[in-house]
This record gives sequence, C-alpha cells and structure tokens, in this order.
Amino acid sequence: MQTQCFASTDDSNNFPKTAVMIVLDRIDLEDLAGDYPNLKNLISGAAVGLMNTRPGGNYDPASCYLSIGAGSRAHTGGKGKNAFMAFEKYESIEAGSAFKLYTGLSVPNNAVVQLDIARIIEESKRQNYEVKPGLLGEILKNSGIPVSVLGNADTDHEKNRMAALIAMDSNGIVHSGYVAGDINTRDESSPFFLKTDYDKLYRKFMELKKKGGLIVIHLGDTARANDIVDLVTPELYENYRVKALKDCDEFFGKIIDNLDTKRDLLLVVTPFPSFNGYREKKLLTPFIAIGPNLNRGLAISSTTRRAGIIANVDIAPTVLSFFQIPVPVEMFGHPIESVYFTNAYDHLLKLSEKATLTYTYRPYFIKSYVVMQILVSLTFLFFIYYRKNYLVFIRPFLLASMSLPLTFLLLALIPGENNIFYMFFWTIIITIAAVIIASKAKSTAGAVSLISLSTALAIVADLLSGGKLLGSSVLGHDPIAGARYYGLGNEYMGVLVGSTVIGVTTLFDNLKINRQLLTAMGILIFSISFCLISSPSFGSNVGGAITACGAYLTTLILLSGSKLNFRTFVGILAITAFFTLLLFLFSVVSGPPSHISQTVDLIREGGMKPAVSIVIRKVSMNYRLFKYTPWTRALVTTIAALISLSFKPPNTMKKIFKKQSNFYAGFTGTSIGSILALIFNDSGIVASGTMAIFFGLPVLLFIADENINDKSEMYLKG
Repeated sequence: MQTQCFASTDDSNNFPKTAVMIVLDRIDLEDLAGDYPNLKNLISGAAVGLMNTRPGGNYDPASCYLSIGAGSRAHTGGKGKNAFMAFEKYESIEAGSAFKLYTGLSVPNNAVVQLDIARIIEESKRQNYEVKPGLLGEILKNSGIPVSVLGNADTDHEKNRMAALIAMDSNGIVHSGYVAGDINTRDESSPFFLKTDYDKLYRKFMELKKKGGLIVIHLGDTARANDIVDLVTPELYENYRVKALKDCDEFFGKIIDNLDTKRDLLLVVTPFPSFNGYREKKLLTPFIAIGPNLNRGLAISSTTRRAGIIANVDIAPTVLSFFQIPVPVEMFGHPIESVYFTNAYDHLLKLSEKATLTYTYRPYFIKSYVVMQILVSLTFLFFIYYRKNYLVFIRPFLLASMSLPLTFLLLALIPGENNIFYMFFWTIIITIAAVIIASKAKSTAGAVSLISLSTALAIVADLLSGGKLLGSSVLGHDPIAGARYYGLGNEYMGVLVGSTVIGVTTLFDNLKINRQLLTAMGILIFSISFCLISSPSFGSNVGGAITACGAYLTTLILLSGSKLNFRTFVGILAITAFFTLLLFLFSVVSGPPSHISQTVDLIREGGMKPAVSIVIRKVSMNYRLFKYTPWTRALVTTIAALISLSFKPPNTMKKIFKKQSNFYAGFTGTSIGSILALIFNDSGIVASGTMAIFFGLPVLLFIADENINDKSEMYLKG
C-alpha cells in the first residue's frame, strides 16, 4: 500500500508520541478543491472521509464539539463557548475565580476552564443514555497523557472557544494550552478585524509538542469567515472564506513538517458545516486522518461500516486507540481505519451529493407515498360502500401502493440528473411497469405474491451484495440522520418481514402441494430472512429479529394446521426469547461490533441502569414518532379500513380468509409482527407502518376482486 509520509524537518523523533487534532470548522468538502497545496498534499496520502456531525439534540455547533470529546451524542443546552484561560478577565473577576465559584475547584493560571461545565453536565443527565462530557480528556489525564488546546474563533463581540469542549476533562478543565484573545491579531482585511496569529500559534504548538500527548488546535479564521455571512455581500463572503483557507493551508505546511506520521497522528475535523452547507443540508463534513495504520484511501469505522463515512463519536475512540488505551463502553464510536482507494476525494464528492439528495428528498417521497396510501384506502372504502362498480379502477392503485417499496429500492440504480422531478418521474415509470407485470398474473394471489416476493428478493440480494441500494433509498438508512449506517433500517425491516410472509403465503395459495411441504418451505425461507435480519454481519437489528421471529413463528403454526391459543402464544414468546438471547451471546462471542454487542457491554459494565435507559429511549422515541411521523397516519388508516371491512360488507373478510387460507396465516403473522415491531423497536411505528402495506393492501385487493366477480356473475345471470 502506497502511503504519503510527512517526515519531520527537525529532531522531532526525540519528542514523545503526539496526536494533533486540527479543528478546521465551518467548511464543506467542496471548499477543499481550491488552491491549497499543503492540504492537497495531505489529502493525497491520508485517509479521507465524510463525518456525520449529529449531536444529541438539535443541531448546534457547541453540541457537535462536545460530542467529539464525549465519544457519544451529546448536547450542551446552548452553552459551551465560555472557555477562558484562568488568568483572563471574565466580567469583573478572573476566570479562575469564577470557575472556583461555580465548581468549587481551584486551577492554576495556565489552565483553560469551561465556565459552562455545570450546566453542560446537567443537560447531559437529561439524555436517555449515559453521556459523560469531557470523557476523552478525563481518560487521557488519568492515563498520564498530556492534553492541550490552542486557538479560538473569537469575534469582536463574543467568545468562541468551543474546541475546549473536545479537550477538557470531566471537570471542564484543560490543564495546558492557550485560548486567550491575544492568540489573534488585529487585521483590517479580515472578518471582524481579527485574524489568528499563526506565528504565535506555531510557537505555542512547538512548546507543547515537546510534552507530546493530544494537542487540539482551533484554526478560528474559517469560523470567523463563516460567521460574517450576514454582514457582507455573497462575493466578499466567499473571498473571506478562501483567504482564511489559504492562511490555514500555510499553517498546515508547518505542522506537517513537524510530524512523523509513521509515529504521530494527525486528525483534521470539521465539527459543523458552513452556513451554506447547513442551509443546503450538507451535514456530512470533511475529515482527514493520517498516522499509524491510517493511510491513503477512505476512512471507515465499525460504527458506519461504510467506506468514506465516519461519525463524530469515532474521533475520541481513535485517539484512545492511538495511545493504546481501551475504549470505554460509554463511548458509542469505534476507532477509525482506512481502506485503500484511488481518487478518494472525487468519490467523496459523489457520496456527499447522493447522501444529501436522499436526506433532502426523503420527506417528500415518504409523505407523498403515505398520502397515496391513505387516499387509495379511503377511495376503496367509498367505492365498496357506494360505487362497487368502480372497484375495478382502484385495483391498479392498490398494486402500485404495494410496489412502491420495491420502486424506492430500484430507484437508486437509475443514473442521470439528481433532482426531485427526475426521481419522481422514474418512480412513476418503475411503478407502472411493476403494476403491468403484476396484472398479468392469473390471479390476485399471484399478483400479490409476485410483488411481495420480488420485493423481498431484491432486499435480500442487496443485503448480500453490500447494501448499496439500501444505503441510497429514500426508505433505507441515512448517513446524515445517522440512526443506522448499514444493514436493515426499520422501514425496510418491516417491508422485508411483511413481504416475505405475505409473498410466501399467497404463493402457497396458488400451489397444489401438501401442508407438510408448505411448512418445510416456509421454515427454509423464513430462516434465511431471519438470519439476515439478526446476523451481526448485516447489522443485527434486534427489534427486527424479535419482530421477524414472532411473525414467522405465528405464520408457521397456522400453516401447519395448528391453532393459536394460550399454549402456542407462550411457545412463540419462549422461542422468540431464546433466539434473542442466542443472538446477544453470538454477537458478543463473534462477529463485528454492533448495536447488540455495545448494549451487552453497557449492561455488563453498568448493570441494569443502561438497560432501563435503553427501554426509556425506545418508549420516548416511539412516542415522539407516533405524534409526528406520517407512518402513523398510514398505519391508523389501514387498521381503521380493516376494522370497517370486518363489519360491512358482512362476512366479506371471512369469505376471503376461507378462500385464501394460507394468506390468513400470513395476515395473522404480519399483524402479530407489527405489534412486536411497535413494542421492541426504537421507531417501531415506522416498521409497523411499512408492514401494514403487506397485510392491509392485499385484503383490499381480495375484497375488490370478490365484489368485481360477484358483479360479473350477476351480469352474466341477468
């Protein structure tokens, strides 16, 4: 593997091992394409990637900084800029005295103190999981590793020393460094008439490098150039940003010359995007790393398992790993690695564009889809009660609603323009093609089976081939939202379970084979699906595994000719619990790090308190989603329609289930699975909503056919 190595020009090999984290804030990936020779040279030999910047609450810069230092998604409650040298004046007293007043701790004059630490700690306690502000700094301090912070992004009217949130210990103290106002110099041609004094910053860096350890350097010029956006013309705004990056680039050259990346670690992080980047939802920021085992190519971690994408919570574990310190369970991230890749920067540009596109357009597609489902269901009810002769016209729309999850998956294969009208156009074309193909089936059961099994097969094939379509679909996981980066998200988990069960059972209604063979085939197909949902290699969706297990077992029991009663329900619960326990044990013993293994580590380390926090988080998430997600409306509409059809027309559903006995098994299985999804998933309402596509819409199709056939018979008799 060819790696660019930047050797020291001085006798730096006599210095202790050093990790340098340069904070190059409020820039976007596209900004690095300019004439910045030192940055370009660095990128050519480094591991580069896009960093998910999501904090623990609403997006704000201070929370993003705090998340890096905590190694978990944290929130500051709007605080965090008030870091001072202990000797600096804060209001009418020295900052060190104010810090002692707020915390009861005395600090030397050369320490950096975070005056908002008490409020930050209180805010962290409000999270539904354990967040320890300053965890990185605390662990390094306790391990005898020096930690320092340099620089600030002050303007003429406010302090901005947020880099201290990365370097501070759990008490809000950074024991060495320099963030005072005179690290900047007055400059009439710079935003707010301030510019980083790079000569002084460099001298301070060289002094600290003699001690080694972690040195966090805040290059404030890029932040100041961003913050002046509302005061200048767009042309001047861009000029100031370019000028700031050029000055930063010169400083990079000096730092690089004093590092030996065969031994030292250099990280370049952007905790928060630029003004334009945030407005355009480009929330993945550039990341650069070079050092031992971090070479030319794309950055990756076990958190994301996606080459070119890492998370802000991965930074702290990477620093700890560099110093050979175990990563604590409270840190949600994992050490960053690199995979060899040529033209990495160009690849990241395309990856960023695609991720931003998916994140931006997702609400439009999902809301449109849900509105379509609701309108189709309500129109069906109107026709069934008042205009039965119009039911023939609703059938294609029911098939289209069932086909759209498959369409959304295949949409990622379409090349061309990345705009919403182009994507909507191809959504319509693919869906129409699916409806035409399904309509050629000899029966409604055949059409339902064809759509369902095609959907399930496409999901399985994509999972086995790396999940590229799932990672780009508007129903797939989203690297910007950051809830899941790989495997099955809850949307497609619900789709896979629902489509598998309904596809198999409606297929069996078309096949003339004995019940034992049906059961055996069902066990085989369901086992494959369950393994993919639960396997750590594909993301270990725990709630999905419980959902699938309950849905599949219920369906198999009914397919075998048995009935659901108290004994069978107990059996389903016992087997589901057994497989869940087995899944937890397997994920710990083998397989890559996953959500399950991290949960087990948390419980092993902290007892039942983390488990209680996880339950509270799941309940809280479901409560919020139940109020706001459009899938709630889709699920409620489906259930309301089915309840209505259970009473009128009378006995219609009984007739359907009598004729389609295997479909009845699938309907019951997916209904049970939908309930389990609601209980055991973070966003269970979403999984339940997507499962309802496959247990609700086929019922409407069968009822429509029943009434159309009745009308035809009456017409023929007449």
